[in-house]
Amino acid sequence: MTSITINNNIIDSYKQTIREVLLTPKNGKFTAKTKRYFAFLKANLHITRYSQVLSLLLKNPQDLVSTYSVIHTDEKNYAIYDDLRKVWAKRLVNLTDIKVCPYCNRNFVINYAKTGTTVELDHFYPKKDYPYLCINLYNLIPSCHTCNHKKGTKQLDIYPYTDSINNYVKFSFGINKLPFLANNINLFFTQKKNSEEANQKIYNYMQVLNIPTLYENHKDIVSELLEKREIYADSYIDDLMRQYEGTLFKNREDLLRLITCGYVSDEDINKRPLSKLIKDISEELKLI
Repeated sequence: MTSITINNNIIDSYKQTIREVLLTPKNGKFTAKTKRYFAFLKANLHITRYSQVLSLLLKNPQDLVSTYSVIHTDEKNYAIYDDLRKVWAKRLVNLTDIKVCPYCNRNFVINYAKTGTTVELDHFYPKKDYPYLCINLYNLIPSCHTCNHKKGTKQLDIYPYTDSINNYVKFSFGINKLPFLANNINLFFTQKKNSEEANQKIYNYMQVLNIPTLYENHKDIVSELLEKREIYADSYIDDLMRQYEGTLFKNREDLLRLITCGYVSDEDINKRPLSKLIKDISEELKLI
């Protein structure tokens, strides 16, 4: 639920991956899938040189869709994506250090295959509508199976390479009655931004990915945090810092991660599932 940062190291690795995928390593000639993709670009976008292709693949797709319209074509013309994913999906999550789906922050996206990859890549702009973006660097979003298939060909208004739902909403809660059981807790979202544009973006995001319904299954996390707030008074946390700083943990953030079981800074919430929920509720409880 935080934005994905692309640096020069990632761009260089992507270029190398493109060379590996688009060219046959043995003789340096184009593969059959590459030829079809290049022929499609030539016929529809008048792109004829490899340098132009590389430029297309490194441009922000938000700019490209305003230049080139929807183009429906035979899926064989963008079959090159299947080859790219086998290599790039694993490299992308390793290089960005993204371990959790940036859409929902619920499921891991790390690779667990000995060969190939298990990482799924969502096409932010669907490849069947925008086939020229099928292997564009900035159109491929590492995502969990649930979000990838729930989104499908639908369009989101929040683009993970420049924006994040974390900038628009935060989790909050209400208690119907004691004790702090999941069934006694209401979980909802409060908006950080309140404008017609922000409202539309938030509504679209929540509806397409079904975020509120998915998180109804995680109210037990809120229940546990309420209990931890009762146990870990500020004075107790201070005592733990004095006793164990430099041995069990290096700083207060480490201790708070140990207590809450989630990352407690915005830049780290993509490292562990449900960290945004944990961070937002912990802030409301003044636990962090």
